[in-house]
Amino acid sequence: MRLRSLLLLLLAPAYLAADTVTVDTGDVLHGEVMKIEKGKLSLKTSYAGTIQIDWAKVTDVSTDALYTVEVETGRRYRGSVRKYGETLAVQDEDVEVAIKTPTVISAVRMDEDAEPPGFWKTLQGSIGVGYSFTRGNSEQTQSSLAAEGAYRQEKYKLQGDLNSIFSRQENAEATSRHALNGRYDRFLSERAFAFALTSFERNDRQKLDLRSRFGGGFGWKVQRTPKVEFDLLGGVTATNEQFRSPEGEMMPRETTGEGLFGFEWKSTQLWGVRLTTRLTAHPNLIQSGRYRIEYDSSARIPLVSGLTWSFSLFDRFDSDPPREDVLRNDYGLVSNFGFAF
Repeated sequence: MRLRSLLLLLLAPAYLAADTVTVDTGDVLHGEVMKIEKGKLSLKTSYAGTIQIDWAKVTDVSTDALYTVEVETGRRYRGSVRKYGETLAVQDEDVEVAIKTPTVISAVRMDEDAEPPGFWKTLQGSIGVGYSFTRGNSEQTQSSLAAEGAYRQEKYKLQGDLNSIFSRQENAEATSRHALNGRYDRFLSERAFAFALTSFERNDRQKLDLRSRFGGGFGWKVQRTPKVEFDLLGGVTATNEQFRSPEGEMMPRETTGEGLFGFEWKSTQLWGVRLTTRLTAHPNLIQSGRYRIEYDSSARIPLVSGLTWSFSLFDRFDSDPPREDVLRNDYGLVSNFGFAF
């Protein structure tokens, strides 16, 4: 139905609604603004049900209802909304925030007197396990555990991941690899954010007993849509490492400084397939010429009722390992079945 035809229905005195939407033709529509998502504004009316309006054609929105508004960085605002041309104003009590409308991902109407969602309703992630067994001249088993999660609030985001691999071969020493990463993002603007991170890694194949890192820096949200998220990262970390000698004894701990430069890309493709890639370079700020590169990539495929199948590829490169008998590259491919929440 054309917008000008709808305008005639709005003149009926029997109908009165609090929310108004003005489009670029000058027409004013009345109803309840339910949400703004995927470039469409959903307006619930008494005369035509719920209609979809192109968000780019909306010039003004006025409503007293409360909304949860999410922008490209992932930052969220709560309050009543009004649009003025290319600006969306979010009013929360006595504070009004002006947001450029192209950066708005969604605005979802909240129930009256609704409380912000709790931790478990906001937490998103997955957990999976894998197992393989081979038998030939010798028996070999490998098991794996992978988990990831993200918790987002209005001004910050917490995310972390865990990956463990256990390998056992007959008449050989068992080996394992464990990596735990955590990051806290604090939103500074619609695209910029500051972050603090920590990580712990143990790798028997590289004779690494423990590598721990603490640091931080700044990031820039290059792109964030409902299907694609791309971040640039830059910062510094304090790194503590301890390796084992060829005799199995612990070598002295070494603390050094490293730079951090890289990117993180996440995308949801056809049929809900979730792709993730993270690549970071870590030039050593104290040991001249040494640098490390960390690469992680994964694909998570939905199956049924939250069940997933995923596989991930990792690579750890060290240009100058403390031991000569350790290869500079450590990489592998892992497959898991799990559950997404």
